[in-house]
Amino acid sequence: MKNLDPLALIFFGAALALLAGLLLYVLVFKAPESATPARAFDIVGVVRRQIDGIAGRLQDKPPVARSKAPPPAAKPLPPAPVAKSSPPAAKAVTDASLEAGRSWRYAVVVEPPTWRDITLTYRTQREPAGIGVLTDFIYAGGKMNFHLGTYAAGHPSHANTRFPGFFMYASYFPPALEKGQRLQWQWPWQPVREGRIKRYDGQVIRWENIQVPAGTYRAAVIGANLEYVEGGSVQARVRETIWYAPAVSQIVKVIREGKSPDESSSRIVAELVEYR
Repeated sequence: MKNLDPLALIFFGAALALLAGLLLYVLVFKAPESATPARAFDIVGVVRRQIDGIAGRLQDKPPVARSKAPPPAAKPLPPAPVAKSSPPAAKAVTDASLEAGRSWRYAVVVEPPTWRDITLTYRTQREPAGIGVLTDFIYAGGKMNFHLGTYAAGHPSHANTRFPGFFMYASYFPPALEKGQRLQWQWPWQPVREGRIKRYDGQVIRWENIQVPAGTYRAAVIGANLEYVEGGSVQARVRETIWYAPAVSQIVKVIREGKSPDESSSRIVAELVEYR
C-alpha cells in the first residue's frame, strides 16, 4: 500500500464528510418527486467523481521521501596481533677485563712431585698500561713474588709466561663463548727471538657445572693444543683442558699434560681455592 501525504488524507476525509451530508439532505429533507431523484443522484455522482479523481491523483502521487538518519559509522577493527619471534638463545657472556683489587688463589699439583704444597695467588692492580697482575708462588721450600704482566690480549709481557701464564688466557676470549667455538692466539717463547712462538689452538667443548675447592661454578670446558714452534716447525706440543667460569671472570681449573721446553713436569693441575 502506498503511503499518503497527511494533508491529502485530511482533504479526502472532508470530501467524504461532505458527501455524507448531501446524501442525508436528499434522503431526509427532499420529497420524492419524479425529477428530483435523478437530479439528486446526479449531484451525488458529480461529488463522487470529484472525490474519485482526488483519490486517484493522491494514489498516483509518489510518496514523500522521508529522510533517514545515516547508519552509525563502523568501528575500526583492532589491529591484528603481531606474532613475536622466539628470543634468541642466550649466550654465556665473558668478561675480558678484570677489576683491580681482586685475588684468585689456586692449589697446584705437579707430576713428578718435584714441588710440594704449591699455591699460586694472582692479584690485580691498576697500572698506567691497564690492569697489572702480581703473582705469589709459594711451595714447601720457599716462595717467589713477581709481576706476571698486563692483562690485555697480545701484550708483550705475555712472552715471560710459563705455566702460571694460564691466568692470561681469558684476556684472549671473545665476549661470548659457545659450544664448538675456536680460540686461537700466540705469543713469544723464551728466550724471545725471531721465529720462536707458542701457538694456542683451542675449542669450546661444552658448558658444565664443575666443583673445585672454591665452590661449584658454571664453566665452559675448553680443550686446546699448545705448540712450541721454532723455525717454522713444531718442537713440542702439550694438551690443556681448562674450565672458564664467568662468575669469577677466570679459569677455575686447568689440566696440562705433556713435556715442554719451559716446564719439567709432565702433568700440572691447578684448581681455584679462593676468590675475593
